[in-house]
Amino acid sequence: MSGERVIGGYVLRRVLGRGGMGEVHLASTPTGGLAAVKLIHPALAGDPAFRRRFEREVAAARRVARFCTAPVLDAGIDGEVAYLVTEYVKGPDLTRAVQDQGPLSGGNLDALAVGIATALSAIHGAGVIHRDLKPSNVLLSPLGPKVIDFGIAQLVGSDSQASQAILGTPSYMAPEQARGEPLTPATDVYAWGGVIAFAGTGRAPFGSGAPGEVLYRIVSEEPRLDGLDEGIRDLVSRALAKDPRERPTVQRLLADLLGGAQVSAASATQVVERTWTTPGPPPAAMPPGAPAAPAPGVLGPGPGGAVASGPRARRRWLWAGGGIAAVAVLAVAAALLLRGPGAESWPYEADFGSWEVGASDGGNARQDGASYELTVKDGWRLWKSATRAEPAGGVVVSAKAALAEGRGEYGVWCRGTGGDRYEFAVSGSGKVAIVKRRAGREGVVLYGPERVKTGEANRVVAECAGDGDEVKLRMWLNETLVAEAADADGPYDAGAAGVHAAPDAGATVRVRFESFALRPAQG
Repeated sequence: MSGERVIGGYVLRRVLGRGGMGEVHLASTPTGGLAAVKLIHPALAGDPAFRRRFEREVAAARRVARFCTAPVLDAGIDGEVAYLVTEYVKGPDLTRAVQDQGPLSGGNLDALAVGIATALSAIHGAGVIHRDLKPSNVLLSPLGPKVIDFGIAQLVGSDSQASQAILGTPSYMAPEQARGEPLTPATDVYAWGGVIAFAGTGRAPFGSGAPGEVLYRIVSEEPRLDGLDEGIRDLVSRALAKDPRERPTVQRLLADLLGGAQVSAASATQVVERTWTTPGPPPAAMPPGAPAAPAPGVLGPGPGGAVASGPRARRRWLWAGGGIAAVAVLAVAAALLLRGPGAESWPYEADFGSWEVGASDGGNARQDGASYELTVKDGWRLWKSATRAEPAGGVVVSAKAALAEGRGEYGVWCRGTGGDRYEFAVSGSGKVAIVKRRAGREGVVLYGPERVKTGEANRVVAECAGDGDEVKLRMWLNETLVAEAADADGPYDAGAAGVHAAPDAGATVRVRFESFALRPAQG
């Protein structure tokens, strides 16, 4: 860990880019994955007004559904640095893709148009306006476009350095935005038209030049759309209407793009994934017989939807395979970097073969293939310990589990000694909590219960970090930070860790744990 910079528990690996608001880094997460961490200039983070805006706008951004977006996973202020954590998308932005490989056309241009409109539907559905949609804020993943930085432009004031940086690239601003008038979702529709025009022609619809010149053309002249596919040109033209009231809504965009059908964001996302093929260099630029090369520079699942065939489908699968391989290499590299002297045996990943099994007054524990099941009687709570003690200094505990039968809660725990431990729980009713359990006494709730979005099976990750006067506790559910707490009242030292389950009052519960792992905290 020597020499590495850690912000909010995220280990910064390398700079991905720089902009008006600060730097974006590739980082290792406390849960062992990768994320993009935006560090905002200290001059902004030290402003109390900015801090209030930051908290408000981040809360809104985290409500945005994941459809065709890179979701916000975490945010906070660490010392003098404000940081924002989003899903890491390993793919080029639209600007670079068009510069390197030429304009998009046909099915890919249509998929891009649907994908960005779907993202705007999700963003507007959360009560957020993007405000700064432009080609560099659209990343091209193996499954289609991902929109980033939604709502971030609102974090800065009109007189700030970051705001001036945004105004320095006005090509995709709506006329009302250029005039300083109130913004609405129609402002993002206008930007959608500009981005699609750029993607299909290789140039911004109002050209380039000094900001004042471009803004004048935006307000006073008609867009240049020659060269854009005829099938989408009329819709782009309507989106670029000077009067916001004359522009189609995002829902109208999607309906027109998809043949008049009103579809959900989930359905539109599936259309994009089935249609999209990652843009590659022209065939003439490739050696004879060579497969399509991966586009430079999303972490996520492999291609979904219907099975495709033919050269375009083959290119898509080859790209996706390369992306998955690259992710695997990065993950291995991150794991190797985390290892230090004497840490060769980490992380510990349980196969449950050596865990305690058998019946007790409170219930039963058994191994079922590669899984571990706890069945707990009414009025009881079962804790089961891993066969590996926690590392000193801090630990990350993770498990994937599901309610197999009954009603109750389950999760992981850390710093266990006797009957003392910190417990991280998710309930079948969709609530999470962090509880300090004390032998022979009632537990102390440090966080929650708070309602969150859960699935049939959930990955629970807990971090217990710090020694001495205070222990910091954080909990993730399915890679999203859902709970934070601190304990300075007789905090527990490192000890054992494991899993637990407990039924609701008047019920029994059976919980199936599919995995369990321990590793040292990153700092």
